[in-house]
Amino acid sequence: MTFPNWLSQQAKQNPDLTALIFRTPYKEADGDRYQDTETLVNYSQSHYWTFAQLEAEVNQWVDFLQNLGIKSGDRVGLLMANHPRYVMLVHALSRCKAIAVFLNTRLTAVEIKFQIQDSQAQYLFHDHQHTAIAKVLDSIVQTINSDSNFNGNVTSRSQDRFSGMDQNKQRNLEPEVVLQANRTEQILAQDYKCADLPIEENSIHGIFYTSGTTGKPKGVPLSYGNHWHNAIASNSRIGANLNDNWLLCLPLFHVGGMAIIWRSVISGMTLTLLPRFDEQQVLEAIAAEKVTLISLVPTMLSRLLEHSLWRNLCNLRGILLGGANANSELTNRCLRLGLPIMPTYGMTETASQFATLLPHEAKLKQGSSGRPLSGNQLRIIKGEDHIQEVNVGEIGQVLVRGKSVMSGYLHRQVNVDAQGWLHTGDLGYLDADGYLYVVSRRSDLIISGGENIYPAEIEAILVTHPAINDICVIGLADPEWGEQVVAIAVTKSLVTLSELRSFCEQKSLARYKLPKSLLIVDALPRSASGKLLRHEIRDQLISNKK
Repeated sequence: MTFPNWLSQQAKQNPDLTALIFRTPYKEADGDRYQDTETLVNYSQSHYWTFAQLEAEVNQWVDFLQNLGIKSGDRVGLLMANHPRYVMLVHALSRCKAIAVFLNTRLTAVEIKFQIQDSQAQYLFHDHQHTAIAKVLDSIVQTINSDSNFNGNVTSRSQDRFSGMDQNKQRNLEPEVVLQANRTEQILAQDYKCADLPIEENSIHGIFYTSGTTGKPKGVPLSYGNHWHNAIASNSRIGANLNDNWLLCLPLFHVGGMAIIWRSVISGMTLTLLPRFDEQQVLEAIAAEKVTLISLVPTMLSRLLEHSLWRNLCNLRGILLGGANANSELTNRCLRLGLPIMPTYGMTETASQFATLLPHEAKLKQGSSGRPLSGNQLRIIKGEDHIQEVNVGEIGQVLVRGKSVMSGYLHRQVNVDAQGWLHTGDLGYLDADGYLYVVSRRSDLIISGGENIYPAEIEAILVTHPAINDICVIGLADPEWGEQVVAIAVTKSLVTLSELRSFCEQKSLARYKLPKSLLIVDALPRSASGKLLRHEIRDQLISNKK
């Protein structure tokens, strides 16, 4: 199966629709478009690209990449903050049939070096912010500064100069915009044969790395087919279309961020991109750009609700929550406020969303991640050698199957069985209506005195205590019980282990599940998607005991 080039198709069918909006809270530096400077200003500047303009700039990037010698099958690392150049590079690499390698900007040089070597990347694009790391890596990979090595033509419009004016009037009043528009038409008129090349369903688009919550990150090659089927199923479930505007404040190196890029060009909807998550910038952008959809992790939503502009969230028709389970306190608060939350279940290995709960289902199915998206299948099993289906409501391992699911890990043992089922390592159950409830990771399971204890259950209670700001529960070796329950907390005020145990008992938590130790810390390590990095916490505690 082949697909047309999605961006090129939108540029032909909907050339004048807004494809991309980039908002930055910083003043532009002269001669360097959209480059953050140290001078803060009290407004956000917006830049707009139509699909035709975005196509034009991508074509220039294609020329640049081809002049570098980048060709089909080459692996190209991307170490950049959220930026229009990132979006353009992704599309341009696709045109060249090169494979993008998405690198977490929060990692150290040593960690990034592992991923570059593991993915066998030959090139590394970076921005000014990551020049120091790039210099450390230039002995193993060809590095290119995307901020200074490419000078394309401006084809965007800036909100502060053109607010309230239609495009024809803008062109009459701004000679440089006329030149930009003419340049765009010239570029589009060129014979970019690669733009018309069909996309092969099974061709690899990019390599994403898991967050490494249980050890070394694993490379996940995702195909164009994985992205296509995920985007179509997601857009269908939530009703996304070209009238929507999806705000993206997740990092683009994360599959949850990149998935929105594909949903945009496949459906024709607008993408509003922020350089990073910032509560005020997100809430201002929702109002200024008439955003309709947003993807967040629970921690982000909690912070937005604490901001004075939180009511801007009421303008949305969908708040997709992923990366980690939202606790009951956050869910209840959103329901009380009438916010249209959409809890989701997904992972890097499924090209983002796999199941989604719609806003009208959120109250009735509280705690659920919804039903599988169209074309996706899900089952709950117990056992490894002799797999058995579990009963309704019984906890077991979550298995997933569908066209958005990866075919296997890079250089590693495949977790996909002969029937195409991916063994996720997540524990959960299905209710009688087929709605999924995720309990925890199987590797997080605590076994104390022969009893199974799920950390998420305890965390859901502890996080509601007024003194707790953030919480993690793990199991540590215990000579008598096998493992003991340990709570690691970020606190708002003084609290004792005894107080927390009493609080849990008042919430009807069984005594064998009560924390036996309490450790107070300044912060808990989390992945880019908001997941607790339990193995880091556990390893640190074990190391401190030695």
